[in-house]
Amino acid sequence: MLQPLVLLAIASLPGLSAARLIDYSQPSPSSAHPRTRIWHPPRPSPSSPIILYLPSGLPQPTVSNPHSGQKPLNGLALSAHATVIHVGYRLSRTDTHPKPVHDVLAAYDWVRENLLPPAYTSSNFPSIGVCGELAGGSLAATLALTECQASRRGIIAAALGNPIVDWSSPLPFEESNDSSKEFSREIRRLRHRAFSKSEQHYDPFASPLLFFRTPPYELPDPAYGTLLPPLAPSQSTISRSDAPDLVPKRRSHRRYPPAESNLRLPTTRIDLGLTNPLRQQGLELAQLMQRSVDLYEYESSEHEVRRPGRAQRVEVIEREGDGLWGEKELGDIGAWLGDVLRVKREV
Repeated sequence: MLQPLVLLAIASLPGLSAARLIDYSQPSPSSAHPRTRIWHPPRPSPSSPIILYLPSGLPQPTVSNPHSGQKPLNGLALSAHATVIHVGYRLSRTDTHPKPVHDVLAAYDWVRENLLPPAYTSSNFPSIGVCGELAGGSLAATLALTECQASRRGIIAAALGNPIVDWSSPLPFEESNDSSKEFSREIRRLRHRAFSKSEQHYDPFASPLLFFRTPPYELPDPAYGTLLPPLAPSQSTISRSDAPDLVPKRRSHRRYPPAESNLRLPTTRIDLGLTNPLRQQGLELAQLMQRSVDLYEYESSEHEVRRPGRAQRVEVIEREGDGLWGEKELGDIGAWLGDVLRVKREV
């Protein structure tokens, strides 16, 4: 099989006017080998940005989003002028948390080992970004928040679409229209596929909002470990007599990134639908990420006293309806990622 860097050279041959698609199976920690699909832009250079794309986790097509599932990423690669890596992570009733996290981390390691030049041969290395929506948005947020090292070519940009960033809380059930109700049911089915035990919801790698604050409920009794909290209390399919009581507790802030961690939160864009039941989670993630930047990151110079940084690191884009991504939105996101990834971060 041709090596990825050879494929990159082939993709840069003159005459190509569209992104070139290459299928490649990348290794996984288990015996499974998730399919990785690579879109190279026309005439890429060794320093062209790299974007990991994580799909939504919903089946295709769905009532609320006919574009879900395997989306054509040609437009994303062209608008960003970047190499786009579609990561086919596992997510099913037999491939539950943390397998999707492991697959995404394996894909990220593969990119670093195969698509980045060695440090000793080039200082003009590609910048790396990540994007995804819904379950893919959750995984993208986790990857971006934990692999944003300031000193070793970490992720510097993330685009998240209606990310599910707190599985530990009951989600609101949107009653406004049939499409929103069906979307909420899809999220419930997705939760049943993604987790085998309720305590898994409390893992920050599954619910990345919990990197920044404590969960709003006590960890469920292990006796109910295989039961999932309702999408909303009034809409639960679990009878009230059988369901464990969710015991509310006061939320407390957590410092993230930890002190002395060498992590620097990436520039982040969060796309939200105005009627999407996940909107509040996305707004809270944006607020807590920006709070972390304001409180814990500092700007300094030889002539100034260190002071809290005021850089706006997180941007929220709100759209009508569910706000799920289609080809037009992916093109817009690609242009944003391309701009951010070409501004080299000072380390």
